[in-house]
Amino acid sequence: MALTSLFIVAGLLSCATSAAYTYNTMYFSEPLDHINGDPGFITIKAIFSQGDPAGPLFVYTGDNNPIDQAYNNAGWVTQFLQPNYNASVIFIEHRFYGVSQPGNKNYNLLYLTTTQALLDWADIVQQVRPSSSTPVIAIGGVYGGMMAAFFRIKFPHIVDGAIASSAPFLAPFDLNGSGYARAASNDYAAVNASCASNINFGFNILQSLLERPVQWDTISNVFKTCQPIAEPLQIFQLQDYLTAAFKLIAEYNYPYISNMYGPLPPWAVNVTCGIISKYNQAPINIWTTLQGMYEVANMFYNYTGRLACHDIENTPNHGLPWFYQICTEMVWPEGQYGPPNDIFPLRAWNYTSYAQSCNQLFGVYPRPEWNMINFGMTMNANATLEFDSNFIFSYGSLDPFKTSCFSDLTNFDSLVLPINGVSTATDLRGPSPQDPQSLIYARNREVLMINQWIKNKVSSASKSQ
Repeated sequence: MALTSLFIVAGLLSCATSAAYTYNTMYFSEPLDHINGDPGFITIKAIFSQGDPAGPLFVYTGDNNPIDQAYNNAGWVTQFLQPNYNASVIFIEHRFYGVSQPGNKNYNLLYLTTTQALLDWADIVQQVRPSSSTPVIAIGGVYGGMMAAFFRIKFPHIVDGAIASSAPFLAPFDLNGSGYARAASNDYAAVNASCASNINFGFNILQSLLERPVQWDTISNVFKTCQPIAEPLQIFQLQDYLTAAFKLIAEYNYPYISNMYGPLPPWAVNVTCGIISKYNQAPINIWTTLQGMYEVANMFYNYTGRLACHDIENTPNHGLPWFYQICTEMVWPEGQYGPPNDIFPLRAWNYTSYAQSCNQLFGVYPRPEWNMINFGMTMNANATLEFDSNFIFSYGSLDPFKTSCFSDLTNFDSLVLPINGVSTATDLRGPSPQDPQSLIYARNREVLMINQWIKNKVSSASKSQ
């Protein structure tokens, strides 16, 4: 298979650590359909740095975002793992995301599957690793964390261990999708109970103004919407625009300035609660409360001040490819139910209507059982890993995805690693003086496991010679 792939060095990225480690952008031509033959090819982007040929290879598995986002935010890999192991590192984009698209733009999303993506990566790893005895460790976060684990499960002869950070394997089993919204809401309540209730109050105000068109111009002015609000649908869009900001702030709640969707201050949830408190002082005024909601949204979407207005129709999402994936094999329930479950507007998740929407949009129906069939995923980590080994499943206590992460494991070859006081995939970010001791301890545990995986691979390779 490697002989059919086109390997092109396209450019040079800035060095992540020092002049000793140079990262190059590379493109690989992979079959659009690895299994059935020739409907064409797809170009897969990767970012690669060559280390010592005798060292390990760390593979950062892409997710439903451009791979540059992972490269720019996985400092633990580029700044710590690579220099300490003198390792080679490759970040590989997931097919149909970023620039990793088929050459024929009239492509069929039928070829967007986890299996096809894993086959892309298996072929690419075979090309870049120095030898078959090179230890290969897969690393990823959230959906990319799931893919890192799937890579190890499907290709144990290629991947020697996997770190799956904030990986929501249990999401398909959350039948009403209430877990994520509840966990994100609890992050705000943990700062201050009134913070959570005041955010919910702001959403309730918008709901109460839904059928009061005389107030819509004022809402438009408060939130600086690009288009004047002229119908109830736009109030729903504004609620969803705000909801996305509050949820993603909870995800990107790091102890230092972060830049995932855009720049955010350290401990952004605490900053958010400070803003909400400022605009909810007695005597309560609904417009002042809404002004506080606007200030939070403006911090998230417009931290640099470049936006002249807010396009409330442009709520962050991963685009059509991700909608297709969650309509097929990656069923991902996500609902909102208001108090006492969460602080957000009511958006109940219902499988029947969800499946109908998928069929109307793509002509497909979801397969919630597929990950159980394809990868052995169950609600019980021990049952899932009965025949597998060499995994780390990490998550933070402030992580909105934590309700869907494995939380219990007695498999001695693998590790469930809860990390107190941090949010989504914080262990994969660059080491910082602001890191809490719990995070430092967790990374040390991860290094011990990596050392063992490398030792086992080297020992196995020497015995086979």
